[in-house]
Amino acid sequence: MSIFQKYKSIPYERKIIAYTVIGICFSSLLACGKLIIGIFTDYNLCGVAVYTFAFIFAKLECVLGIKTNRRTFKKRNLYIVLFLLLSSLVYIAYNARTYFVGREAKNYGMGYAVAVAFISFVELGFAIAGLFRTRNKGHYYRTIKIINFGIALTAIYTTQITLLDYMSTSAEDINAFTGMGVGAFIALCSVYILAAPKLSVAGREHNVFVLKDAAANKLIDMERQTCEIVLCKSFVYGGFVYRADIQNGRLDGYITRAPSLFKRMPVICKIICCVLSEILIFVWLFGRAILFVRSAKLPQRLEKLMKDNGFERIRC
Repeated sequence: MSIFQKYKSIPYERKIIAYTVIGICFSSLLACGKLIIGIFTDYNLCGVAVYTFAFIFAKLECVLGIKTNRRTFKKRNLYIVLFLLLSSLVYIAYNARTYFVGREAKNYGMGYAVAVAFISFVELGFAIAGLFRTRNKGHYYRTIKIINFGIALTAIYTTQITLLDYMSTSAEDINAFTGMGVGAFIALCSVYILAAPKLSVAGREHNVFVLKDAAANKLIDMERQTCEIVLCKSFVYGGFVYRADIQNGRLDGYITRAPSLFKRMPVICKIICCVLSEILIFVWLFGRAILFVRSAKLPQRLEKLMKDNGFERIRC
């Protein structure tokens, strides 16, 4: 078996952990270097080091949550949220200071600007892809990708500053407000991470019901072998459906999500969307936030619907 085949055979979850641990080690070295240099030369770098360490500790909590059970999920998830809030507040304060005090523009040259832009967009692309791939992998895996997405946005913001400096464009106000917007978005991500375990489907996909009152059942034909109940429709993002096998008055199934529009697109359309990702990503995120609200507490809503039709849920 070739090295490439061995790599492909490794479960995606193990790859995420390996990449995250390597990233934590590398980021820790960079953050320590920024902190040391900042203490002796430029205090601005100290702020950069602080929010970088906050990201690192948040990701470390995710890894430890997957590998150990020394803390409850609720407590560890709260620590992750607090670290992300700290990083967002420091990031907002850092950019607010830039707005009031200003910063010295630096011209790094075209080659450096293009390299930074390329790396940032690649990082953003991988972060977005990771969000899709960890959709059903569990809360910790999804949180790692959300943190990576926040880090990718800071990289895009750095790219904006670099390109504007290269073009000798005075845009300190734009840069500062963009940076504060990125910080606010990271804070919103922390709120999402805090609320997701209670509102999302993750970890509660499997649902089993038993028919107790046949006269009340107006929803499902129990003579069939399978059933499908649409819980939340979405043409763009893929709606949520409860699919179950029927046997002896018992429904055993899972809440699943239909393929999104992106997955149904031809390859050429996917490439166009990736090219326009910087423009489309915020529109996509806004719509995704609306879907999250619409699909909140789907397991509870499914249980109520089934109860109204004479079914009783079996805890499994």
